[in-house]
Amino acid sequence: METMTGVERIHNILKRKPVDRIGVFEHFWGDTLKKWQEDGYIGPDENLIDHFGFDMELCWPFNLVADLDFVPEVVEETEETILIRDGNGALLRRHKLHDSTPEHVDFLVKDRKGWEEYIKPLLTPDPRRINFEAYRKAKRHAQEHNRFFAWSIPNTVNYETYRYFVEKGLELGTY
Repeated sequence: METMTGVERIHNILKRKPVDRIGVFEHFWGDTLKKWQEDGYIGPDENLIDHFGFDMELCWPFNLVADLDFVPEVVEETEETILIRDGNGALLRRHKLHDSTPEHVDFLVKDRKGWEEYIKPLLTPDPRRINFEAYRKAKRHAQEHNRFFAWSIPNTVNYETYRYFVEKGLELGTY
């Protein structure tokens, strides 16, 4: 079998067709990149996708905050952590010294009634919900390197935002 491009390889994997090798993809914590740069393994402006020759590139162009105009509120701060109320009404504790998944301390919305009252009215189509320039840049980069491209979409994106994205002609993936 001839060597395939990333587009061909990932496409075939998704279609359960033969491939020349397994597809290569990984996502690293920001601290990993920082450490590798400090240790001289990766250049300061080097792209990990290019460095490792991944077959696929993702873009997460979505702003998933319900209240786009909300300014995060610092509720508590210590030397190591910061507790913030975000635009979704979530109270999240983040580490200041290293990357980690935030601790979910509390939520404004605790049931369907709360969601209907506080969040649903804010979920309107708005161009600020999608970083179109980041999308275009990532897609162009993937095309230039013959990589499969897809945008990451969590299951929390509402249908109206999804529909707006598709109506703007922005593809879900490059097959």
